[in-house]
Amino acid sequence: MGDSAIPLLEIQELNKSFGGLQAVKGASLALREGNLVGLIGPNGAGKTTVFNLISGIYRPTEGSIQFCGEEITGLKSHQVAARGIARTFQNIRLFKELTVLENVRIAHHPYAGYSLLDSVVRTRKFRWGEKRLAEEARELLATFGLQDRAGEVARNLPYGEQRKLEIARALAMQPRLLLLDEPAAGMNPQEIESLMQLIELVKERFHLTILLIEHQMRVVMGICQSILVMDFGEIIARGSPHEIQRDPRVIEAYLGRQAGQHAAAN
Repeated sequence: MGDSAIPLLEIQELNKSFGGLQAVKGASLALREGNLVGLIGPNGAGKTTVFNLISGIYRPTEGSIQFCGEEITGLKSHQVAARGIARTFQNIRLFKELTVLENVRIAHHPYAGYSLLDSVVRTRKFRWGEKRLAEEARELLATFGLQDRAGEVARNLPYGEQRKLEIARALAMQPRLLLLDEPAAGMNPQEIESLMQLIELVKERFHLTILLIEHQMRVVMGICQSILVMDFGEIIARGSPHEIQRDPRVIEAYLGRQAGQHAAAN
């Protein structure tokens, strides 16, 4: 645990332009350790671009990203991941021809505890490390109710279980911060309810801080402690779920200017 006075993640005046399009404009936010925060907004608001900047897929045009008090602006994705930030994607990115267990074990490998030479010679250290990785991967799968699917090829899983596997694989990287990009996309109401319970469970069990992009308001309002709202690349509102529901700027962003003016009048 770090100094509680220092945000786990702090973004200051973040900007990202693609040619003449400014996708993110002066975005600033701070996440305290243990928070579960929602990031919402209309399509094209810049939410996933923020995730791509945090995770090192994009490099900011301007601004600062700090994690655990350390500047990570401009680091490559694998460097960001090594510091303790893991993510999922809008479109599921599994190794679909590998088994469920193999998907999780691959993410575990940076923590195997053996060298390349150990793996070539097949030393005792290598064998012990592989056994431990398999055990830890199976424990993670059990948390997600996927233990009986361990030997199945990932592409054969139902859609909702593929989503769960992607989160399990992200957790195998032992992150402190988990970025979830629309985890409920494409799920039915029963799957969404299960996902909400699962997110709260893994947050507590793995002592995670979570930043969540989601269009399903049932999820955002049901589990997030606070919410940030983006529109046209800017963060236009922040507050509790109750505050966000009544904010005229948020209503306007989703429903149009007349709706926002009506909310302000009431």
